[in-house]
Amino acid sequence: MREHKAGAAYSSFVHLAALLDEGWQIEPPIYVRPRLRSRVRSERENTYHFVLRQGARFSLVSVFDCPEVQQLLESEQLTIDRL
Repeated sequence: MREHKAGAAYSSFVHLAALLDEGWQIEPPIYVRPRLRSRVRSERENTYHFVLRQGARFSLVSVFDCPEVQQLLESEQLTIDRL
């Protein structure tokens, strides 16, 4: 299992879901911050940062906003902190 640390490459939602299937648990809150989507300053999208825990191990997984992330946040009623 590859550990994710701050500054690591962004993950896909599929990778986040696979980690959750492997027993990692989300440690609220979820941190969200806007990122520039393109060179046009008016186009922004969010990046979500999930702290995951499995036993005594912790991991940070950063995922770009997508419908699946929104569904997970809503279905799990996860707390979000804006950075």
